[in-house]
Amino acid sequence: MVDYRRQRVADEIKRIIGEIFIVDLPPEGSNLITVTNVNLTSDLREAKIYLSIYNKDADQRQQGLKNIIRKGSYIRGLLGNRISLRYVPKIFFFEDNTLEYVDKIERLIQAVHKDEERNES
Repeated sequence: MVDYRRQRVADEIKRIIGEIFIVDLPPEGSNLITVTNVNLTSDLREAKIYLSIYNKDADQRQQGLKNIIRKGSYIRGLLGNRISLRYVPKIFFFEDNTLEYVDKIERLIQAVHKDEERNES
């Protein structure tokens, strides 16, 4: 039962933070920000928010994440206005590199298949 509530709250935080990035804090430059996951502690006091920041330039992605971290208390205030919890969790932002990892693995698999095709010919 506790895990079910924690997951519901995490989903709600994910939705609200995504909405904040669209309405209140539109991305700067050509960054596109997606909230990929929210992990809450069992007491719902801390939330780790994983973001996927789409930009070809790694420096701009890192700068975008730094800007978001810098605005963390403001984002937490906006979250507190939109969620009905006794305590608004402390939020910590992290970059989600899952898509980059998947892309890297896909390129490696394609390279192996090309080598196999060359060997068969």
